Amino acid sequence: MSNTPDSAAPLPGGPRVLFFGMEGVFSALPLQALLQAGIPVCALVVPAPPLPPAHPTQSQRQPAPPRPPLRPLLAPTLQRGARPLLPVVNSSLTASPVTLALGAGLPVWEVARLQAEETRSTLASYQPDLLCIACFPRRLPASLLTLPRLGAVNLHPSLLPALRGPEPLFWVFREGLRETGVSVHLVEERLDAGPIVAQERISVPDGITYAELERRCAEHGARLLVQAVQALARGAVAPLPQDEQRSSYRPAPSPEDLHVPAWHWQARHVYNFIRGVTSWAGPLLVSGPQEVLLVSDALQWWDPQEGRPFLPPPAPLPATERLLRCNSGLVHLRLAVNEAGGTRPDQG
Repeated sequence: MSNTPDSAAPLPGGPRVLFFGMEGVFSALPLQALLQAGIPVCALVVPAPPLPPAHPTQSQRQPAPPRPPLRPLLAPTLQRGARPLLPVVNSSLTASPVTLALGAGLPVWEVARLQAEETRSTLASYQPDLLCIACFPRRLPASLLTLPRLGAVNLHPSLLPALRGPEPLFWVFREGLRETGVSVHLVEERLDAGPIVAQERISVPDGITYAELERRCAEHGARLLVQAVQALARGAVAPLPQDEQRSSYRPAPSPEDLHVPAWHWQARHVYNFIRGVTSWAGPLLVSGPQEVLLVSDALQWWDPQEGRPFLPPPAPLPATERLLRCNSGLVHLRLAVNEAGGTRPDQG
C-alpha cells in the first residue's frame, strides 16, 4: 500500500472525503461508518504527537533537525496524538482510526504543520470533495478548508450552539445535564459556530460513565455524519445558522473544575458527576458540610425531593465507603485507597 495520492483514480460511491481525526472512539466509529457506507475516503489525517520537552543542556548540543510538516504512517502507534486531558477510551481496534484506516488500505498522514505548503499540496493532490472532521484537536487553516468543493463539516458532541469548545462531554457531567446530543456543522473561522447540517438528541442516564457516553455519542454521530455527507453530495441540505443568543462556550476543564462541592449540589448531581468523571480523571476531592474526601466512585444516591427516600444499607459500611450529606439528599461513596491499603488523606 502506497501513501502517494492517486488523484487520477476515480472513486465510486459518493464525494471524495479527507477525514481528520485522532486516536479514540469518537474518530474511529465515524470513519468506520463512512467506509461501511461505501463513501470513498481518500486518506486519514491525524495530528503529530507533541515534541518532548527540551533537555536542560540542549542549547549546548547540536539542535535537533526540524520535523517535516507531515509524514506517512505505515503502522499504527498506540495513543498517537491522544488528547492531553482525556485518555483513549480503549485500545481495541474500534478506538483506533489509524489501525482501521491502514487495515482498509487507506493512506494515513501524520501532520505537524497544517499551514505548511507541503501539507496543503499533498492533501490537495487527493482532490477531495469534502473534509470530514471528528475529534481532530487542531483548527484547520483556510488554506485547507478551501480545498474541497463542498467545504468541511465537523462532528461535535453537543447540541450546538450549546457547549462549544474542546470537551463538551465533561461539561455535561459538570452541569448535571440529563440530555446532550451530536451536531454536524459546516466549519467556519469561529470555533464550532458554523451552520448546522444535522443534529440528534441523546439522553444521559443516571450513572453513565464518560467512556459510555462518548461511545453513545460516537455511534449516533457516525450515523448522522454518513447521512449528512450523502445529503451534501445530493445538494439536499439547507444548513441552519446557529442562534448566537443561545450559544455557550466551555474551555478545557481546569483542576478546580474537578472538585465536587457536594454541599452545594443535589445528591443526584454529585452521584452522576463522580460516576462520569472518575472513569478518566481518577479520584476526585469531594467536599461535604464538615469534611473533604478523596473519592474513587459513587455507588448510590437518595433524595426525598427526587422521590428517592433514604434506605440505610443492610450492614455497616466498610472503612473504604462513606455516606455523605449533600445540599439535598445523600450519596454512598467509595473512598480512594492508597497502596498501603488505607484511605488517602486530604492533600489540600
